[in-house]
Amino acid sequence: MALSPAAGPPIDPWRWRIVWLLFFATLINYMDRLALGNTQRYLLPEFEPDPARQNAVYANVQFAFGVSFAVFQVVAGFLIDRYSLRYLYLGAILIWSAAGVLTGFLPAGAVALLMACRVALGIGEAFNWPCAVACVRRVIPRDSRGLANGIFHSGASIGAVATPLLALVLIDKSTGEGWRTLFLIVGGVGFVWAVLWMANTGGERATVIDGEPQPDAGAAGSGPFPSIWAVFGMKLFWICLGTGVCVNLCWHFYNTWFPRYLTEDLQLSGAGEQWVLAGFYVCADLGSMASGWTTRKLARAGWSVEMSRKWVMVGLAVVVMAASVPAAYLPATALAGKIAFFFLVASAAMGGFAVFFSLAQDIVPRHTAQILGVSGCVSWLVISGVTKTIGDLGLAGPGKYADLFVAVGCVPLTAAVIGWFWPEPGARPPAAPTPGGGG
Repeated sequence: MALSPAAGPPIDPWRWRIVWLLFFATLINYMDRLALGNTQRYLLPEFEPDPARQNAVYANVQFAFGVSFAVFQVVAGFLIDRYSLRYLYLGAILIWSAAGVLTGFLPAGAVALLMACRVALGIGEAFNWPCAVACVRRVIPRDSRGLANGIFHSGASIGAVATPLLALVLIDKSTGEGWRTLFLIVGGVGFVWAVLWMANTGGERATVIDGEPQPDAGAAGSGPFPSIWAVFGMKLFWICLGTGVCVNLCWHFYNTWFPRYLTEDLQLSGAGEQWVLAGFYVCADLGSMASGWTTRKLARAGWSVEMSRKWVMVGLAVVVMAASVPAAYLPATALAGKIAFFFLVASAAMGGFAVFFSLAQDIVPRHTAQILGVSGCVSWLVISGVTKTIGDLGLAGPGKYADLFVAVGCVPLTAAVIGWFWPEPGARPPAAPTPGGGG
């Protein structure tokens, strides 16, 4: 087992404050995104009165978001690695917040306008993860990035917790009145974050955030930077891509279909559904931070950073697989047990992101955002294709979800197997630098 170097000097507090700003951006991002899932039982009847058509409409609206989100992650990565991350992040959150607010004003039946708002939301939100991952790469040392990734990405699950709780307060459970207010409030919070971001990232901090990332001694990205095109010939990139597709597919399958499962299959009340979703995402948040914390703990105990990540991924995959079967197949009469196993799935499924982001940060520092953008694009094209197929073929519905949950529960194991091919320190082939080093 390769050993990691001793822990470095203490990290400046302002750098961790930046990480927490990334956390809040991701929290807001998920609130805007999951507002649709948390209001689907009230929103869908307004836009599609025929219950038999509602899952298809729901899948198509999610597909519209997913494709725009996928494509613009590549655009985001290209821009972030060349221009000001600070201002691109600002512009992105203003776009996705405006899209959320506009959704609250849409007239009933305007499915095309709803899809247009979701496309705009996807364009803005596509910048969040390339921006956040690139920012962590620039401000946090390597052995602490797993923890920083876990912290900022846990904003997703905290946002997902806050959304159903806000829905409980705002929405009349008998009439559905108030779902539009949810979109207005969630979208408006993004404008507050924009002010805080600009106030806390000026001066010398802006130089660090927008500056050229420096290589890590002994890591895969050390040495001269290859061009972005040379990255596609690197084994490390394809390992990262495969891991990212699997991690994203498992988690976002639940994001899309778990609310419908609670509505259609378990037939929970509106309030009961929101409480279950809140608990689901609390567990996901704990899993995200625990994954990053465990990786850091193992690395500081003498394991190599690489080996720490591999064993964490294996553990997460085992938990997802083991918990998926009882979660899916326990009878509805054992509701507490079913929900507890789904919570366990949530914690382990979300935990994979801390490792995936760390892999993207290790390949070529100069192109971190583009690598993350390409990985996110491919992941979301797969996710969107799966979502649309499920909706078009009628694979989701009462009595149909259990097999889907078990199938997707096997996906994290594939991520762990792919990740095991990541070479240990001293075993990596040297990168093939391209003159000019640009993209």
